[in-house]
Amino acid sequence: MTSGNSIWDRIALIRPLQHRNFRFLWLGSILSYLSGQLTMLAFPWLVLKLTGDPLAMGAVLAVSGIPRAIFMVVGGAMADRYSARSVMMWTSLVRFFLMLLLATLVYTQSVEMWMIFVVAFCFGTADAFYWPASTSILPKILPAEELPAGNSLQQGLGQLSQIVGPVIGGLIIAFFAASGPAAQTYAIADLLGISVAFFIDAGALLISFFAIGFIRMSEPPEVQGRLSFKSAFASIQEGLISAWEDPPIRMMALMFAFFSIFFRGPYIVGIPVLCDQRFVEGALSFGFIGSAFGVGALIGMILAGSLRKPPDHLLGMLIILDIVALGLGFIVYALAENIETMMLFSAVTGLTDGYMSVLVVSFIQLRVPGQLLGRVMSVIMLFNIGMLPISAAIAGGLIRVSLEGVFIGAGSIMIVMAVTMFSNTNLRRLGLPMNA
Repeated sequence: MTSGNSIWDRIALIRPLQHRNFRFLWLGSILSYLSGQLTMLAFPWLVLKLTGDPLAMGAVLAVSGIPRAIFMVVGGAMADRYSARSVMMWTSLVRFFLMLLLATLVYTQSVEMWMIFVVAFCFGTADAFYWPASTSILPKILPAEELPAGNSLQQGLGQLSQIVGPVIGGLIIAFFAASGPAAQTYAIADLLGISVAFFIDAGALLISFFAIGFIRMSEPPEVQGRLSFKSAFASIQEGLISAWEDPPIRMMALMFAFFSIFFRGPYIVGIPVLCDQRFVEGALSFGFIGSAFGVGALIGMILAGSLRKPPDHLLGMLIILDIVALGLGFIVYALAENIETMMLFSAVTGLTDGYMSVLVVSFIQLRVPGQLLGRVMSVIMLFNIGMLPISAAIAGGLIRVSLEGVFIGAGSIMIVMAVTMFSNTNLRRLGLPMNA
């Protein structure tokens, strides 16, 4: 038992770290985030270097996003029905083998585009089960009053990987392309560095698997009868109905869908193409911009875990301000002529987005009953990333016409939509009363 003058009581942000299970979850999450950031840099860069076609990059992202969208609600049902810990463990192991396979194919110069499509599809399927479980497990290992700090630590320190990961990935690719002894044997010099990034990615996922395995849940999951198609469908339906009948959750889901369409696709496809075309640093500039966003997001998440939580009825207004900031950032990307300006605005938009991500996740975790949390979170994630395949494919095609036009168009639409939402009192408050 800790005393009232202990460090845990004095600093609210680090209080969750006194729990053994959270420490292992935190470690596993950081490694998974690091793996994700290396993948986010190396994967599109690989496709871009193999094809030189932004449409091909959009198609690969779409292929990974389709199973993620289709199976997301199934993953949420699995996390509620069985152990979220087990779901996280085994999907981490599957992703490890996929990254190890891709790294080997790239290193041996055996990789072909059809192989990339297959790996992308399988990786997206594994993600669909991992992420709902990773969100639903936190309320089971932390008391309710520590959830904002827990989310801030888990997501915030995970953002360290977004700061470190892209820079490491960019440095690896740049180093091996420039001076690696085997680099000259490649038709595309960057492939050697890309393969090394994938090997590191695989190693992080393997360690994450063991870290999550050390979590010990106090209560075994409740399993109600044998799993069948009928019972699985009924479980998914219950989660969908619960999410849709709750006005704030429904409004958040629709806002996330809008965000996914107009931000995620243009960002994921457009930034690598912009860096390749505009900056001589290539992959390294891509890494710097991603890291700048991560620095801002980390600061925002630390603030969200440390400052007093704003009233729930202000959450909609804060989401609207976040959308405005991201839209303005897109317009700056289109017009900026140097990497420093892009990094500055990436950091600012990262700050607003990081702050909001902690508040939104904590709000949902406290509002939704524990037995439904995995399924409701999967619905939110479905709307958040389910539109990514369509968005990425469209962005890849439009970038062929005008890269700057895609950023200006998407940014302007986000700003106009935010102003429209602000003019509606119900949307601005997410349907919550003033005394919520």
